[in-house]
Amino acid sequence: MSASEMTENFREESPRLKARLAGGLWLLCILASVAGFIAEAPLIVANDAAATAANILAHESLYRLGFAANLISGLSYMGVTLFLYYVLTPVSRSLSLLAAFFGLAGVAIGGVAWVSNLVPLVLLHGDQYLSAFTTSQLQAMSMIALKLPAQIFFIGMVFFGIQCILIGYLVARSTFLPRVLGILLAIGGTSYVIASFASFLLPLGASLIPFIMPVALIGEGSLTVWLLVKGVNAERWYEQASAAKERRI
Repeated sequence: MSASEMTENFREESPRLKARLAGGLWLLCILASVAGFIAEAPLIVANDAAATAANILAHESLYRLGFAANLISGLSYMGVTLFLYYVLTPVSRSLSLLAAFFGLAGVAIGGVAWVSNLVPLVLLHGDQYLSAFTTSQLQAMSMIALKLPAQIFFIGMVFFGIQCILIGYLVARSTFLPRVLGILLAIGGTSYVIASFASFLLPLGASLIPFIMPVALIGEGSLTVWLLVKGVNAERWYEQASAAKERRI
């Protein structure tokens, strides 16, 4: 194979490869999030700070594993955001950049939530400088720290939902990905935003989440699988990229 043929093959595979990397990292992000939830959720006993503290201390390795899984999820999604920016730039560079901004902002907000999960590990080990607090006080403060991530999570979901809406619009406008995937993702992103604001504004808003989240996951999951398995139509990607470049000129 000549050097020119190798270069041409690389050019053809480049957008498809980046799309598949985005899909693979997105799947890793989802699986890591599920693993983090499975590791941490059984340890937290609602409205029982003492039992929760005992569970964390008894299963500290599992708790730390959940934190690591959430960290992997955040790092993976940063990769998803960057690769999707590249893949969708031919549709609209400005909207792709805006979507990337909302995605990275959501990861940053999620990072604050993950850090708060480390607070119980500091408080519950009872180092000397914490002797001014009683055991009950330390357990109560740990419980507060565990409840904060849920509230911060919904703030991050607003940013993530807006990113999904923007990506969905870009996918629907593209010529190299199925339009239906963009529509499903935009609907899913809207569901994320609705669920988040419902949790802020309505006393029973959190109870709506089990009904709204599956709708969001259908859109997110469909695009993830397509990107991982099919990637993009490279020929149409380059055609749209060339047309976008000519418009800018």
